Amino acid sequence: MASISARSYDGKVKYLFSPAARIVGYVLVGFGLLAFLQTMSSFFSDGITFIQLLSGPACLLVGYVMLSSYEGITLDAQTRRYRTYNWLLGFRQGEWVHLPAVMRVSVAPFNAAYTLHDSIAPSIKVQQHGLYRVLLSVENSRIGIIAVVDKQESALQKAAVLRDIFGVEMVSTLKT
Repeated sequence: MASISARSYDGKVKYLFSPAARIVGYVLVGFGLLAFLQTMSSFFSDGITFIQLLSGPACLLVGYVMLSSYEGITLDAQTRRYRTYNWLLGFRQGEWVHLPAVMRVSVAPFNAAYTLHDSIAPSIKVQQHGLYRVLLSVENSRIGIIAVVDKQESALQKAAVLRDIFGVEMVSTLKT
């Protein structure tokens, strides 16, 4: 979800955890819910230990962190600064830095690759296709600022918003 005002943009770039870790997050949330419900149902009848009381909420918390944590970016065209941050439990951790002049906004295909390590099986390389990167090309730099990594339609919409915010051209390598 992106927050947009007349001269600023705030949005998610990518999740902090790999797809495999996010699946583990879903499992932990499910286990946490079951443990919490089991603890609450036996709360009045059986004696429960402190560990049993905390196991459900702890699994829920860890699972929630694995599912919801992401890397984001805030761009402020008016003050000419930006920050990349990590969003964790509602807190944004990141430093504001000077934003060089933005020359153009470009959209291009982007494949994310993850390596899954397992102690039993050999490492497996997983690629996530169908993603597109929105890059801000900045003055006097061969390296741009990645503002969005998303599915095609959403990436194009966010690129158009960034084009309007910075008043620059938008280029795309997508075949239409």
